[in-house]
Amino acid sequence: MKKYYLHNGTEQEGPFDISDLKSKGITAKTEVWYEGISDWTNADEIDELKSLFPKATPPPIRPKSTQNEQIKKDKKLGRNLQLLGLVLLLVIIGFAVIPNLFNNNDNPQSYIEQKMTIEETENSDPLRFLSVEGNYNKSFWGTEFKLKGKVTNRATIADYKDLVMRITYYSQTKSVIGTKDYTIYQVFQPNRVTEFKLDVENYKDVESIGLDIVGAIPNN
Repeated sequence: MKKYYLHNGTEQEGPFDISDLKSKGITAKTEVWYEGISDWTNADEIDELKSLFPKATPPPIRPKSTQNEQIKKDKKLGRNLQLLGLVLLLVIIGFAVIPNLFNNNDNPQSYIEQKMTIEETENSDPLRFLSVEGNYNKSFWGTEFKLKGKVTNRATIADYKDLVMRITYYSQTKSVIGTKDYTIYQVFQPNRVTEFKLDVENYKDVESIGLDIVGAIPNN
């Protein structure tokens, strides 16, 4: 009968047989090793242990290897929405600016004044124009996530810096385990997608994470 060893990211336990593992309350992502395999392996990847776990629900953010097609669709949709938004904004600016070119000095409002109005609006509410997406992988010991992501700035004039991103940690049952804020010290230019990398702290029993932008500073 196989004997199994467990690893919690800091130390190992064992050996155990399958009946012992049931009483240990291991999760699908508990790292397991037994004689005959070369490295620690998630419990749900070992055939004889799969029966210990119910079918997991998809996490809010799937690993990069399983979401390539979805990312491509999201990128295409994002570009189309950006283009549509830019066209609509240009139409609005056209209706606002062109009549003023033919008005007399009783109501002077130059293009520069119009531009400043748009910039002031965008600077007043950065979160309205910023969005984030990304994918992650756990480190070998499971104490960190290696996060790679992209921030989209849909503003037409304003750029932002020092973006504050909130990481929300979810359990296997989608309960919120906790949150942690990280600041990305980069400049995010208008109508552009900016890539970033971040080492994110992991917590015990985390099955997945979510990303939200909670702050940014106009780069005046």
